[in-house]
Amino acid sequence: MRGLVVAPEPPAAEAGAWALRQGGNAADAAVAAAFAQCVTDPLMCGIGGTAVGLARRGPDGPVRVVDAAVVTGSVPVPQEWQTGYVGRAETIGRYIVRGEGNQLGYASVMVPGFVRGAQHLYANFGSGRLAWRTLLEPAIGLAADGFEVFPYIAAFWADTEDRPGYPSLTRKMACTPDGGRIFLKPGGRPYAAGDRLVQHDLARTLKRLAAEGPDEFYEGETGRRIAEDFAAHGGMFTPDDLRDYRVLEYDPLQGRYRGHRVVSVPPPASGAQLIEMLQVAEAMGLASVEHNSPAYIDLMARLMTATFFEHASLKLDPPYTMALGVIAQSLDPRHARRLAAVLRDRRPAGPVPVVSAPGTTHVSVADEEGTLVSFTHSIGSLGGAGVVTPGLGILFNNFVGHFSPLPGLPDSIAKGKRGGGGCPTLLFRDGAPLMVIGAPGGSRLITAVFQSILNVLDRGMTMADAVSAPRFHAEEPGLVFLEPAFAEPVADAVRALGYDVRRTTYMSRVQAILMDGDGFSAGPDPRGGAGAVLVDD
Repeated sequence: MRGLVVAPEPPAAEAGAWALRQGGNAADAAVAAAFAQCVTDPLMCGIGGTAVGLARRGPDGPVRVVDAAVVTGSVPVPQEWQTGYVGRAETIGRYIVRGEGNQLGYASVMVPGFVRGAQHLYANFGSGRLAWRTLLEPAIGLAADGFEVFPYIAAFWADTEDRPGYPSLTRKMACTPDGGRIFLKPGGRPYAAGDRLVQHDLARTLKRLAAEGPDEFYEGETGRRIAEDFAAHGGMFTPDDLRDYRVLEYDPLQGRYRGHRVVSVPPPASGAQLIEMLQVAEAMGLASVEHNSPAYIDLMARLMTATFFEHASLKLDPPYTMALGVIAQSLDPRHARRLAAVLRDRRPAGPVPVVSAPGTTHVSVADEEGTLVSFTHSIGSLGGAGVVTPGLGILFNNFVGHFSPLPGLPDSIAKGKRGGGGCPTLLFRDGAPLMVIGAPGGSRLITAVFQSILNVLDRGMTMADAVSAPRFHAEEPGLVFLEPAFAEPVADAVRALGYDVRRTTYMSRVQAILMDGDGFSAGPDPRGGAGAVLVDD
């Protein structure tokens, strides 16, 4: 099967390409690649995490959202979180409590959705030509035989920062004995580029999932061991919560940008904000402003900040239907024109502290039959909760920290709420697929995908050049983050416009595919591992 797989982790892109060569389609390849990502990028994603994606099967199938978000369990919030409440770390991010039990340890974990999300993708969008167990073979091999840690992944082990709402990896790996044993070298040393990471426990867990099917994670031996471990250590979900987890499938959000149809995902993911940003950009006429000039950065920063204001309340306000009224307004082209008129004259204002953290990955796949998949998955912030159930080799997510421990709020911790994020997106031109795109990277993934789309549609860049071009980010009034590639005179000119300019090397990692005519072209972001494999025979 001809097709293209793009992911930050080269071994995962190879796993997806292997599935295509076996006769699978883009959905099969996405499943194989995503499981391989869980092995080769264990601090950012895993089978103990969340997932959300867009998928279309064949040239005539509808685009659907596959919502495998993590879900809050039924165990009440610890009282000490309410009495020890400190505040919020960022616009759409994490809440801080004394002791940070909502960020690391068993109580910070929500019911994982990744495995049933992969199952749903396979069963409803796959080719039917490959067995489930076949798709897990590359991941099992990578876990059992090990893989050489590549520089992109090694950089996460080297991150030693510890700040409120974001405990360090060292603290997280001290939560459970197996965390430090598996994900740190002897003496507690981090893995470095060139080291070989072998994960025998995870390999055995994956073999059970391959042999017995995805429900084994929720109802079989793996599920039983998870439930018992969490019950013994103060987890916030029960065996019933785990067993009853369900994937949701529904229609995506849609908008337009310069004649192109833009299809993305609803809250708690960020597709509504992306579509609004594109529509406001068109109304502001940003395509006519010099690319990455001080004037362009100024106008784009106004747009970014304003839309972050509008969408912060939607990020964790499930169920989806609660937000329909606000979403409908934000996607209305008339609203985009009104907002554009305001932003041309003044900058939005308001206190919005910005903190960004890694904890996510993404895979984009397209094939010659017209099947498209944009799939984002995560375990939360770096290293997730730091929790590893003995013998399973799984790092669990820490998405509880995204919800308020205080009662009575739209984003209070309550049974059944869905969390996570991402911005998997598809673009169509004249009814034909044009782009499959998505990214990991906290709030910066939204602006990274946004700029990459504009680079192709407004500037005529190739997909590779579009994701590689220097990027910037803004979500707090008066503050702009610039990558080092911007020349200092540009930074000085932006400062002269009244901005606090800060340099940063963390600007997400966009993974994209451009389809123009009969061919595929890859956009693997060089900020990641730049994994891209074209299957052309």
